[in-house]
Amino acid sequence: MHNDMKVNKETRAAFKFEYNKKPFSCIFLSDITPYRLYLTTHGVNPITFEFEIKAGYKTTSYMNSEDYFELLNYLELEYDPNNKFSPLIFFDVLNKYILNVNYELPKYSDVLKVAEKNRDIEDGEKVYFCGWRKNQSSEKVSEKNLEKTRSAFGDKIARLSKLKNVSSKWTNNKNEESIKNIETLKT
Repeated sequence: MHNDMKVNKETRAAFKFEYNKKPFSCIFLSDITPYRLYLTTHGVNPITFEFEIKAGYKTTSYMNSEDYFELLNYLELEYDPNNKFSPLIFFDVLNKYILNVNYELPKYSDVLKVAEKNRDIEDGEKVYFCGWRKNQSSEKVSEKNLEKTRSAFGDKIARLSKLKNVSSKWTNNKNEESIKNIETLKT
């Protein structure tokens, strides 16, 4: 999948995945180092699992016990000594699936909706970009704002934001969105 993304000069992908007849919505980000993969369950109270993907597409198959039991619960798996489940098995299935997956380009607002469940970003309910704010010389762009900018637009834009000491501005009102203003940071 990532090779196909590179050919098409794309850095983000959204795709569906199913395991044990349970659907996941997935987002892969390659414009952030290390890369990120978000797997979100479906249903009334969706859970998002975040994985950092390092060089060579390596991630840890270790999950903390809370995430592990949430995944087991969602997959409706019970202990079976003859058919043991492990995160490694889950990732092996996912890796094989990704080889030929059809993906779409995710909206930055959709990325923020899942990232805020695992990342320390400011104003998680505000997912629509509406401009930039030049900080005073006595102020610095906050780490939470930089993480939100990075999650929404990647490392390059976040580095530029930090370099220019400019904070991204956000709203929860889709009608106030102004994505065209992203380019004004580069000038």
